[in-house]
Amino acid sequence: QSVNPYIVKLSIVDDEATLNGMGLVIAQALSEYNRQYKDKEEEHQTGFFSALTNMVGSMFIADADEKISVQTNEAILLALYEAVHLNRNFITVLAQSHPEMGLMTSPMSPVPTTPVTPLGTTPPSSDVISSAELPLDADVQTSNLLITFLKYSSIVMQDTKDEHRLHSGKLCLIILTCIAEDQYANAFLHDDNMNFRVNLHRMPMRHRKKAADKNLPCRPLVCAVLDLMVEFIVTHMMKEFPMDLYVRCIQIVHKLLCYQKKCRVRLHYTWRELWSALINLLKFLMSNETVLLAKHNIFTLALMVVNLFNMFITYGDTFLPTPSSYDELYYEIIRMHQNFDNLYSMVLRLSTNAGQWKEPASKVTHALVNIRAIINHFNPKIESYAAVNHISQLSEDQVLEVVRSNYDTLTLKLQDGLDQYERYSEQHKEAAFFKELVRSISINVRKNLAFNTLSQELLLKEFSTIS
Repeated sequence: QSVNPYIVKLSIVDDEATLNGMGLVIAQALSEYNRQYKDKEEEHQTGFFSALTNMVGSMFIADADEKISVQTNEAILLALYEAVHLNRNFITVLAQSHPEMGLMTSPMSPVPTTPVTPLGTTPPSSDVISSAELPLDADVQTSNLLITFLKYSSIVMQDTKDEHRLHSGKLCLIILTCIAEDQYANAFLHDDNMNFRVNLHRMPMRHRKKAADKNLPCRPLVCAVLDLMVEFIVTHMMKEFPMDLYVRCIQIVHKLLCYQKKCRVRLHYTWRELWSALINLLKFLMSNETVLLAKHNIFTLALMVVNLFNMFITYGDTFLPTPSSYDELYYEIIRMHQNFDNLYSMVLRLSTNAGQWKEPASKVTHALVNIRAIINHFNPKIESYAAVNHISQLSEDQVLEVVRSNYDTLTLKLQDGLDQYERYSEQHKEAAFFKELVRSISINVRKNLAFNTLSQELLLKEFSTIS
């Protein structure tokens, strides 16, 4: 098997200036895409079509949204992937703060906030600029390569029906997988001293309002990663179900939870939004069982979702921010118990048949044991409380009161391996995807290269001098 010399060179680069330069080139290209998209979005919102839509209602919404399209840049994403995947020193570049590029009027020089560190070490937190020390100019937001990349991902992952965007979305999730596995990346993602406002793009949906940028809270960057995953889960439950992307999305959440459990990081995040999104995903899988099973093994995904809940149930006391967060988890499981009951009925039916889904369905049956124990333990207690107090509909506080006073009689089974995961591996799983991606990028570059401005001889001469 031949060894690619460029990949070998990239994997051992430890020169700070070179790594920073790479980071700035990638950030500039992604920022330019984000800026173009934002411009088109604003132009679209203030244009004639917007006025027309307001007059005649929302019948044209789908067509209007499709018009906001900017050519994705898979080549620059591939460069970011190779840097993150191959060179551990590059991880530090992701976190380096600089004024947001789209808002800069003069050439910018990087402001290193973290030193490049040898493998296996973590830089002292005093070397990281805290949010309080960052520029306070109201017109200049502080950003970094990771924020720029998250914004880019939030745009390209909105529409996965187009093949290029599907590839881009997959590559974004692979990059986030590599980041979610890295110890140092997790350290700065979860760092309470590095808080940012990250304005992710959200898909227009009729049942929710567009969030105002100025109301965005300042939080550790892991919150933006989780927001992006929740956004993807909520917005892609469709007939052309992107199963592969969903699996990667749930894996990223799991890897972040494993880090939080291991390092006892109590993240102040609205976990309820994640729980709600996951339960709705299970509901979607059940509602579309026949259609989806014709194409996918949906039990793989269902098992991953159920095991995320098992992570919260078993280890939540080590990483949820407050005891009341743990109570809210139980409340959410009890409130949405019908979905878990339906899932159990479905997997029980398929695991008792001698069909192709017997084994994967039975794994989900076993994984549901603690969720079912919670539902079967608390539901009669809640019904009894309501009957004794002559209340037809209990409030959330009343249900939480019943939950808190009945924890001690609840018996749960210890489940092994919930905080274990298989690390990302490019070979052999992703080889075909990258081969196809590189071929597509090469064709695109040849098509768009401006040969008319350079003679072929001059081009060949330039390429020959690249070391």
